[in-house]
Formats: sequence, structure tokens, C-alpha cells
Amino acid sequence: MTRSHHSRAGGRAPDGALPPARRRRRASLYATLLVLVLVVAGGADVAVLSSRPQRVDVTMPTAVPSATLSPDSAQDRQPEQTWLVLGVDSRETVPEGPDYYGSASEVPGSRADVLALVQPRQGGLTVLTLPRDLVLLDADGSMERLATSYLSGAQRTVDLLCRGLGVSTTHLVVLDMAQFAAVIDSLGGLEVEVPEPVKDSYTGLSLPSAGRQRLSGSQALALVRSRHPEVLQGQTWTALSPQEGKSRRNEYITSVMTATLSAVREQTRTPWGAHRLAHELASHLTLDTGTGTTDMVSLARALASAPDTGHDRGARHDDTRAQTSHGLEIVDVPVLETDTGQNQDSPGNDASIVAFADDTTMEVLAEHGHSPGSCTTGSR
Repeated sequence: MTRSHHSRAGGRAPDGALPPARRRRRASLYATLLVLVLVVAGGADVAVLSSRPQRVDVTMPTAVPSATLSPDSAQDRQPEQTWLVLGVDSRETVPEGPDYYGSASEVPGSRADVLALVQPRQGGLTVLTLPRDLVLLDADGSMERLATSYLSGAQRTVDLLCRGLGVSTTHLVVLDMAQFAAVIDSLGGLEVEVPEPVKDSYTGLSLPSAGRQRLSGSQALALVRSRHPEVLQGQTWTALSPQEGKSRRNEYITSVMTATLSAVREQTRTPWGAHRLAHELASHLTLDTGTGTTDMVSLARALASAPDTGHDRGARHDDTRAQTSHGLEIVDVPVLETDTGQNQDSPGNDASIVAFADDTTMEVLAEHGHSPGSCTTGSR
């Protein structure tokens, strides 16, 4: 009599190995038990992690009840969470090293240099990037640039996004220049693709070779702050026009953002990796007072659970560029731009490019749950 080579349901193979289904269940069980152990053992960490970030008091907008909206509004698609992530240019704290920033007395106040809306979705995250030069209509009828709205504080920026675009922010994350560089260094640096050698004497950017390379926190900061890039064409360094420089800067921001999210995702794959990274990053963030540890854990889980979908890059709505990498979708929200011709030779000046929201802007935002009138500001 010959012995069958097929194992019985729930049994073992002849070599003693567990069937694949049972191996997956056992691995899942081990992972679950490990998480429980870490949660119990790290219960005291919750208070520590909650106290480490700096805090800013912001009253978040309120979503308008669906009954008051038109049937074709974006209410049904409004995301449950919208994290507003701001990179600000405060000179109160700057990275160590050569001074490419100026002092707080030379460049007073804080402007929003980078603005992104991060929305957890099934299978990953969607990130909508907004240009700092976007001008929106405020409640009093005045026009305000997103970048300079932060001079009056985070509340004004949150309110302006609600009134002008219908963005209902639920959580706020703010990073100044020193915090940004520290976050990147906590991740061990970032690997980004540099299409051509580039430098910028204003920000200290100096990448003399093209190709994929690892950047430190200070290098990544110099890259995303670059507004006067020079690129090596042949044997000559050529300064780009304001419009070209802005386009290149948007590409740099998208590349750095994609690399940052991917790095965080990889390092939060395991409970111990997430635990280590949480302690590393907690002291380098500024959060609104309403955002707690469970909110951050929820966001991290959405990122960590993103499937490996590869990399795709394609056009959307003419000028919109989208990147999808490992469950991350990054969309540059399209706007109508004009060049004011203002002098841009000082690093403290605002960009000469001014942007306005048009029909395409609203269409892209509506696809992601934001439309004018879909929220009301909570501040007075």
C-alpha cells in the first residue's frame, strides 16, 4: 500500500511542515500576541509619547450636515480624517551647521512653506499637495496667500482652507526647519532620485551628481526649500527661471514626501520598529491639542498596511501629477498661476508666482471630498 503525499485537512505534510494556511495563521497569532505584549508592557509609554510633541491650540472646522448640501456635493465622499501637514520657515530653531537661513530678526515670523492634506484610505494614504502661493478669499473679502496666512498662526491657515476650498481639517502637524531635518535624520536619511546635478546658494543645496542618492535631513531641507536652483547642463551651471524653479521645487517636494512616507511605512512594519520610531519622532513634531496617541497610531497603521502596488506616474486633469508608490497616492493639486515679476533675490521674499484656484482645482479637490461650503470654521 502506498502512502498518500497529500496531508489531511489541518494536518502536517510528510516532512512535518505545516501547510501554508496554518503557517500564515500561526504567524498572524504570533504577531498579535507580540502586539498585545508590547501594548501591556508599554502602557506607561502612552503618557510619555503624548507629552513629547509640542502643542498648538486650534479649533477645527465642522463638516456641514449633508441635508444642507446639494445632491451632487462632495459630502458623501468627505474623508473621515484629513491631516493638515505644514512645513514652516520659522528661524527660531534651525538645523545645526552652516547658516543658510538667516536669523529670526532678519526674517521674522513663520510662513507655510509646504502644505499637504494627508487622508487615510483603504489600502494606504492619499496626499494632496497645495502650492504655498495659492491665494484664497477670506471671510472679510480680503485675499490671502496660504504661505503668509501662517504669520497669523495655524488657526488662520486652517480657517482659510475651510472657507476657500472646503477643506475640513481634523488633525494638524507642524514641522519647523529644525524639526523637519531631525525627522529625516531619525529615518536614517532618504533615498531620492535626482534627475540632474543641482545647487542653490541660498539654501545650501549642493548635489553635484545625478541619480539615486541618500540625503541627510539638512540636504533634504535644502532641496525642498530651493527656489533659485541652478542645474548643470553640459559643463555650465544654468539658473532656472522663476516658473521653472517653482516647477522643479514642486517635484523635489513630491519626491521627498514620497520617500519620507515610504521610509516611515517600512519602519512601522513591525511592532518594535513602530515603537522605536514613535519615540524618535514624538519630540520632533508639533500637533494640535486634540490629536492624541491613538490618532497617530491609526495614521501609522493606515500607512503600514498599504499594499505593495509598485510605482506609477501619470497625468491627471492636465497639469496634475500623481504618484502611487506602495499604496501611497500623491496628487499635486493644479492651480492657475501668474508671474507678478516681483524681485525674488532675497531668501525672505515671497515667490513672484501667485496661484489661484480654478475649476480644475475644485474638480480635483471634490474628487477627494472637499468642496466650498462643506465645512464651517469653528473659530470666531
